[in-house]
Amino acid sequence: MNTQWKDIVGHKELIGRLRAMQMEDRIPHAMLFCGAEGVGKTLAAEVLAAVLLCHEPAGGQCCGRCPACLALKAGTHPDYFLLQPESSGKAAKSIKIEAVRELQSGIARVPLLSRCRVVIIQGAELMNEAAANCLLKTIEEPEGQAVFILLTSAPAALLDTIISRCMRVEFGILQLEELQEVLCRQGMDKEEARRLAAVADGSAARALSLRQPEIRELHQKAFRLAEKAGSLNVEDMLQLAKDMSGSSREQLSQWLGFLAMIYRDLLVLYSGSGLPLYNQPDVQKLSALLARYPRHRLLDLLRLVQEYQKRLRSNVNVQLCLEGFFIRLENLMP
Repeated sequence: MNTQWKDIVGHKELIGRLRAMQMEDRIPHAMLFCGAEGVGKTLAAEVLAAVLLCHEPAGGQCCGRCPACLALKAGTHPDYFLLQPESSGKAAKSIKIEAVRELQSGIARVPLLSRCRVVIIQGAELMNEAAANCLLKTIEEPEGQAVFILLTSAPAALLDTIISRCMRVEFGILQLEELQEVLCRQGMDKEEARRLAAVADGSAARALSLRQPEIRELHQKAFRLAEKAGSLNVEDMLQLAKDMSGSSREQLSQWLGFLAMIYRDLLVLYSGSGLPLYNQPDVQKLSALLARYPRHRLLDLLRLVQEYQKRLRSNVNVQLCLEGFFIRLENLMP
């Protein structure tokens, strides 16, 4: 578990504000950390939790030596709670009401080791409606001194009532140099870090996943679809949907993300703005695609991708979802 602000790359101004709020005892009882996956939300939440639980914090930093700090590092702190989405079988990951009720039971007592309790909820947008309403009551009327830190990459999927009761903290994407630094800290050589950072859209988690052969294959599948779009017949679309339905929802969302990057790069090439390309190593492939994609269609295609990424977060039938996507994709092509 990360407990030091210095270990977080980027977000200097935001971290400065959080440290100042803690030092001035202005941390609210509920916070919502928003931002893309892999930009540092979890790390920041862990450090803030460590500071809040520490017996002798100084300068907005935990001491690292007190019983609370040692218990947190050992994973045994009785006043620290972590709630994460879970899945069973092929169902989409979610946070169910049973997990929230178990959390409520755990925090329904006075703190045992620190002056407050800290609850971190990862993937807060994945709470089902019953869980979200249950959590809302807990946030509205917390028993004793408790701080809730909700993490989300899709705040629009949360209940408005939950959002309104949290202080919202926005995490931007990592800059290219910052992301390269993060990847080098993970043991990558500079050349690999530069190559992966270019296509990771400011997300360290996405960059690290690109090292996996199956994720690299998803990237190539996105290019192959971009090259074939506009010439797929019904049989092709049904077979593609069947072949890809065996992938996890997370992988399919990444695949759609790669497709969105291709469309964005084509818009950049059309504009001649000179902005960096996500797929710079594949610029020849991108240039060849320009003739297939009228500029006015690219924004519609980006909206289509975003819509189906959202659909995949629900419990839709994956194969039917993909069939619908391919049909609408073909309808948008000239």
